[in-house]
Amino acid sequence: MDEEEKEFQIRDRRAYLKDTDQEKSHPKSAPTPNAETDAASPHPEKQFDPAAEASLPVGFSSFILSLATSALIHLGQEANPATGERSVELPSARQVIDLIALLEEKTKGNLTPEEENLLRQILFTLRLKFVEVEKKRHP
Repeated sequence: MDEEEKEFQIRDRRAYLKDTDQEKSHPKSAPTPNAETDAASPHPEKQFDPAAEASLPVGFSSFILSLATSALIHLGQEANPATGERSVELPSARQVIDLIALLEEKTKGNLTPEEENLLRQILFTLRLKFVEVEKKRHP
């Protein structure tokens, strides 16, 4: 067998597949032990587990706060976590603010008083910041 005809194997070593139905139905895709990767990981018990991440509580308020953070990043009020830099992108900020306003409109009557208050305060603050940034950029 020459170099071009060599076979290769793909081994799925994702830890979160170990005890799932997927492993039971596809035993060939089960991760195989590897001394190199096990030795390289100083804390194998602290590997990323998407199933554990998915079990974290996600509520409407945390969703709205994440959108508000995104708007603040676009307004240059917060650093972009990917680049560490601040930049102003008014069209993107306007889009996120409009999205939050849409959510406020579409969820009316289905929110707790705390959620309604949070939405109202966030929209007020973001709109005010938007106008401030826009005035600084276009005096």
